[in-house]
Amino acid sequence: LPIWLVGAADALVAAGRTADGEQILRQGVARPAEEIGEAVLALVAEGRRREIRALLDAYVRVRTPEEAARSVAADPQQLVPLLLEAAKGASDECHWDLVHALRVAGFSA
Repeated sequence: LPIWLVGAADALVAAGRTADGEQILRQGVARPAEEIGEAVLALVAEGRRREIRALLDAYVRVRTPEEAARSVAADPQQLVPLLLEAAKGASDECHWDLVHALRVAGFSA
């Protein structure tokens, strides 16, 4: 997932074009789980918290908990807390489903 895509979506939301920004993110999160994890790590390295939240919020709403759990493989220590924070923001059900999926996948939640 190109980082510039996340930035563009974030800029659209900031400019009041929320629906357009969310659509771009929904399309972007269709990428393989591993690519999402790598994109989040790149955003972390750049200190882009707002973009991380926007990307993961869209991700946990669109993908299954099992798919989301696969995205943490690159760096579970950094990615698990970020993903759980996004899931908690989506709903309690989303959060608990992700906790379960992470445990099943062998990642402590």
